[in-house]
Amino acid sequence: MVNPWIQFLISAAIIIYAGSKLTRNAAVVAENTGIGSAWVGAMLLPLATSLPELVTTLTAVSIDAPDLALGNLLGSCLYNLALLAMLDMLIGRGNLTARLIQGHIVTVTLSIMTLSLVSIAMLGILVIPVGWIGLESVIIAMVYIFGSRLIYRYEQKNALLSKRDEHFQDNYKLPSTRLALLQFMAAAVIIIAAGVVITDAADRIAITTGLGHSFVGSIFLAISTGLPETVTTVSAMRLGYLDMAVANVFGANVVNVFLVFWADLLYLQAPLLSRVLEIHLLSSIMIIMLSAVFVFGLVYRSERKLFRVGFDSWLILAGYLMTVYLIFTFGGN
Repeated sequence: MVNPWIQFLISAAIIIYAGSKLTRNAAVVAENTGIGSAWVGAMLLPLATSLPELVTTLTAVSIDAPDLALGNLLGSCLYNLALLAMLDMLIGRGNLTARLIQGHIVTVTLSIMTLSLVSIAMLGILVIPVGWIGLESVIIAMVYIFGSRLIYRYEQKNALLSKRDEHFQDNYKLPSTRLALLQFMAAAVIIIAAGVVITDAADRIAITTGLGHSFVGSIFLAISTGLPETVTTVSAMRLGYLDMAVANVFGANVVNVFLVFWADLLYLQAPLLSRVLEIHLLSSIMIIMLSAVFVFGLVYRSERKLFRVGFDSWLILAGYLMTVYLIFTFGGN
């Protein structure tokens, strides 16, 4: 059997390569079709980069491990928010939120709405089953479908606001839209395969180190399956598509919460969110709070910064690290 650390590193390298190709070709589609880079970042990219989360979550549900499934999804949302702070540090040109279109508020609000439904379901105060799944999961699916249409319509009305950042330049020649779509799909397939392999490696590493089950799902597994989001977000930023990069973060969070519906659909024993540990409620609430911090930054648009990084990014990073500590300390198994 291959050493899990070698398996992890090789898979990570493959995901990094495929993720960069995914971003470049998504950018070509956005430019050539005129559908807008923000919509591509919010809806098209996350559907591809969230494929590892889909595979690992449904696998966890099939082996009757609801905490691992939900921990993976919420942990990925937390990790994606931490990417915003890293973006701000990589750019080094001032407060990130002050340079973005305010249209991201639409996607962030959609994320907050669906996460609020998850939190309500985990409180256990009102459990309304629809067949074997929870009503909250059904509403999450409806909000996602309706919200996707709203984001697309908003981007169509504001397409000129999501163009490439003029500070960034490169010299590569853009391929045709058809070739870009083919390369996009090929990169997505590679990410699926590599995502499954890296998850297996991460699980084996976690078992041998004796980490708790909730911690493995919420932190270690989430970071592993979040590599595609990391690569595509950073690649989009380096290409000058700042709005696409940020839209990818919140779009991935919306997709991750949407996957709760599919996990609930496959979990036949009972509504999924009624069978998980209370520690996941902490994750859900922290994601909502940190998303609200980002919205505040978008609206307030402060130019003040600390070590060339916006204060909102520092708050998001601090919130992520505090949540990791609490999950590790009180997460249980």
